[in-house]
Amino acid sequence: MSGTEDPRRPVSSGSAAPPPRRSRSGSDAGAGAVAADASPAPPSPPSPMVVGPVEAGEPAPTTGRRKGRGAAPAPRTRAPWWLRIVAWVIAVPLGLALVGLPARNLGYLDSQKLLDVLIGKGSDRYLPLVVIVLLWALVTALLVQLIVEGGAWLLRRRRTRRAVTTA
Repeated sequence: MSGTEDPRRPVSSGSAAPPPRRSRSGSDAGAGAVAADASPAPPSPPSPMVVGPVEAGEPAPTTGRRKGRGAAPAPRTRAPWWLRIVAWVIAVPLGLALVGLPARNLGYLDSQKLLDVLIGKGSDRYLPLVVIVLLWALVTALLVQLIVEGGAWLLRRRRTRRAVTTA
């Protein structure tokens, strides 16, 4: 090594780097060497869940999941697009009514406070409106969640009832 070469620099033979080695699978797995730095094989997908009656004396089918308190929840499916749109169309005005009417009846939001928002001075004039809008957003989000989850539950229940009656 000459004095001008950097000792931290890798030494090259001048040719391009060889292509990465692939792990072999199947019948020729033992025929070649697997690279030591190869990443491990990806985990296999979970076994499908078997649904149906279990005969007496047979072990119950397992899915590889734990049972009980720490069990993983069942995979969720998305609610249909039309149900989500209906949920928002219903929840926005209903949320405003559920927040606005009690606020008006309790005196928190009256015509004078709304007029102060338009012609008043200072940033504190917006506080009643900000509180109402935040509560409206919270109530609307809760209503949408209830409508979508409840509607999806009803659709699943109806689908299982139809499957039972046609089977």
